[in-house]
Amino acid sequence: LPKNNPPQGIEENLKRAVAEMLVLAMLNREDMYAHQISQNLYEGSGNRLNIVPPYMLLYRLMENNYVQDLHKSTAPDGRRRQYYQITEAGRRYLMELIARYNDFIEGVTLLLTEGGGK
Repeated sequence: LPKNNPPQGIEENLKRAVAEMLVLAMLNREDMYAHQISQNLYEGSGNRLNIVPPYMLLYRLMENNYVQDLHKSTAPDGRRRQYYQITEAGRRYLMELIARYNDFIEGVTLLLTEGGGK
């Protein structure tokens, strides 16, 4: 590997690892349509997380009863928008994901700091 370039695909792998948690976090704030979720993730991350509209992820979350689809509305440009809402089961799952994520990050931070991993 070249010394100045990160491994290929690391950003995509990291996105996949946290995408479910981030989508649920967005829906925990308010009901949204898929493109709005992507846009809020991008803007809320300081333009660092560019995730395509997460339709497959939303369908998987719906199959697990973590998200439900709501009404469809028509945007001013005439496009139909399907809104999604987090369920109570989705809120509990989100809290579990956040706890596991924080625990994982703390472990990684310990290993990356001086004295970690001795």
